[in-house]
Amino acid sequence: MLEQNSWYLDLIRCPDCLSDIFLSSGSVSCQVCGFIGSRQNLKPKSPKNLQLSFPRLPIFDIQASWDKIQSRPEITYSGPNAQRDSRELMSVIASHLHSKGRILDLGCGPRDQAIPVEYLGHQYVGIDYTNTSADFLGDAHAIPFASSSFDCVLSYAVLEHLHNPYVVIHEIARVLKPGGIYIGTVSQGEPFHESYFHLTPWGFISLISSVECLRVDRLWDSMDTIQALSRMGRYPRVIKFLLSQLDKIHQGMPLLAPRKMNWTKQEKELDKLYRAGSVCFCVVKE
Repeated sequence: MLEQNSWYLDLIRCPDCLSDIFLSSGSVSCQVCGFIGSRQNLKPKSPKNLQLSFPRLPIFDIQASWDKIQSRPEITYSGPNAQRDSRELMSVIASHLHSKGRILDLGCGPRDQAIPVEYLGHQYVGIDYTNTSADFLGDAHAIPFASSSFDCVLSYAVLEHLHNPYVVIHEIARVLKPGGIYIGTVSQGEPFHESYFHLTPWGFISLISSVECLRVDRLWDSMDTIQALSRMGRYPRVIKFLLSQLDKIHQGMPLLAPRKMNWTKQEKELDKLYRAGSVCFCVVKE
């Protein structure tokens, strides 16, 4: 909810035209385009078309960068954990943001990531399309904040739920400050769960490469696809149980694949990324 003392009030802009917005006691309005909303709801109302340009051919050399970006971060975060485990993500945020920063949780769901973000000493604001636990409702395709407002944008399992991730990634790049980071997770091998686009690591790199100022800094696996199927797949409970046991066998018996015993740590991390149910990422705005 938009409170009078909220630190982010000066950063809010009209979701339809990005002009300054007027906040009254119970509503918000834009004098430029005529947008009118409530203090709890800043979703866009204009169905306007957007024009984005893309290169015809890939502008990234996947083989040249592949070895540099696939690496699991060391967990250095030791504060209170959120409802959805984000210790790895918070460790990466801590390694990038060395002073008090502003963090936007895009698609914040139950707003649980506020706990670790504020423990790290950063300012937090969370928006979501439907979850009323958010500070206010908004749309990732039209982020209602001024350009270069945030040091970090966080999206935990959000990209797959957006009908046009290319529009969203341009919006994320717009609201990030130069040197800021975009961090989060996205589905790869997870089953359909009211989701649009599940991204492979290469697909994610392609998406990020559509914005010239963004660079993928790191990719790593979140959970194995078998584990994801045991938790999320619309299977009978007995099948889910068997999948969970299969996952335990796979994780606990490396001898099932003896050729992997002599692999390097990097080769094993890459193997997990190939099998990932969801992929974690860190992107830098240059």
